Amino acid sequence: MKFRIDFGRILPGLIMLITGLFLLAVLVIVAIVAFLFSFLPGWGAAAGEVLEIMLVPVLLIAAGVIIILTGVSWWGKGGEGWLSGIGRARALRDSVDLSSTVGEIIGVAVSAVVFLFLYENQLRGVAFFTSNFGDLAQFFFYAPMFVGMALSLARAIYGHRNAIRPFDAFNALFIAVAAFWLLSVFPFDFTHFRDMFPKSIQFLFGWLNNDIGRVLFAIVGIASLINFVYTSFLYSAVRGQLQISRESQR
Repeated sequence: MKFRIDFGRILPGLIMLITGLFLLAVLVIVAIVAFLFSFLPGWGAAAGEVLEIMLVPVLLIAAGVIIILTGVSWWGKGGEGWLSGIGRARALRDSVDLSSTVGEIIGVAVSAVVFLFLYENQLRGVAFFTSNFGDLAQFFFYAPMFVGMALSLARAIYGHRNAIRPFDAFNALFIAVAAFWLLSVFPFDFTHFRDMFPKSIQFLFGWLNNDIGRVLFAIVGIASLINFVYTSFLYSAVRGQLQISRESQR
């Protein structure tokens, strides 16, 4: 078994890992102090808020470790990288053709319609959005949509998938953070989800309740973490194959 370390790839992950460990240590100290002084007004609530925020450095540490792993390659006796097969297949489809470009643009249009639909219902005061749906909750709820639209446009304009893939990975991580944060505060009432639709089809959403809504947010968070890991490794594999292809053409 042979190993190769690409320091150019692992440096961003190393920075994220150190930053996450530092933030986690600071938050742990703050949480301990808050618990020790929980008898003072407001300190008990502060401790709970700190525990919720701890999810961010934990995810940052996980992201750093994964990025570091993408900079480490290893081979078996056959001398072929373990991600070479996947990377080779995706490298052949790295260029965005016309049909894919049209698909990206349609995806942006659909995302824009979904955002306008949700925001219009929020302005109408639909009870699905509770009083806890403040500025920070709105940011975590709507921002991933805009980031996704921006990435789709970037792929359509630039014409290559792998160059945008690191941003896709960080967006997946962002969605995971947003989903878990929204799950912790849960500023929604899913029993009123159907109120956003015409009365003729509201019966289709009568089965939704807050427990199901929490499960949905948990699924989104877990799936986004898995997507982050997969996209990070895929970027590394395709990047390696594209470099081999460029070198062979010289």
